[in-house]
Parts: sequence; C-alpha cells; structure tokens
Amino acid sequence: MIARERAAHRLALEHLRAQLIQTGPARIEPNRRDPVATGVADEDAQALSEMLQVLASQRNKGQADLLARIDRALGKLASAPEDFGLCEQCEEEIVRKRLALMPYAHLCTECQAKQEPRKAATRRRVTDT
Repeated sequence: MIARERAAHRLALEHLRAQLIQTGPARIEPNRRDPVATGVADEDAQALSEMLQVLASQRNKGQADLLARIDRALGKLASAPEDFGLCEQCEEEIVRKRLALMPYAHLCTECQAKQEPRKAATRRRVTDT
C-alpha cells in the first residue's frame, strides 16, 4: 500500500471517529420517572421501557466497539504504517474494497469468517428450528 492510500484511510478513520464522538451515546431512560413510585404502573409501558433500555445499551456497546477498532487502526497507522492493510492472522493483504468500506478492518474476509462463523450455520431451511 502506498503512502497516499494510507493517508486517505487515515482521513476516513478520523472522519468516522469524529462522527461517532459527535453522535454520542444513546440515552438510557430509567424505568421510574417519579422517585417515589416503584416500577411502571402499566405492564406494556414497563416492557417497552425495558426494551428501549436494552436497545440503547446495545447501541452504546456497538459504538464503543467501533470506536476502539478505529483507534486501533489509527494507532497501527501511526506506529507501523507498513503493516496497515495486512491481515493480522494470515498476513495477506486485505482487499482494497474491504478497506474502503471498513478502514478499521484488521482481518481479511476469510480469517474474519473463521473467527466469527455465521449464527445458525446448521440451519438449512426457513422451517428448520
């Protein structure tokens, strides 16, 4: 990978990082609005409140994970720029299209597939349970 491509990836990573930080974490609303009340009076409202808390929490976790991946890639560009764009497992070059879409990728598609196999890979048909 040439220096110009690394500079373009650095800019893309910095832009993604700035977007994530600007967005900020999702607000997790408490179940109780009134400190005197316990829980939520309406069961539907309780379930909805809990679901929204879980969704916000998962979004925040995903955001933190992505931010860590971006910081890791930026660190690699700073400390070992010649290694940027190489798979950390097989040391083969990561496909340029993959890096264009995910400049924080540290594994090639084959190694990524081995590390994170598809969920329910044994399922053959929609009707299988």
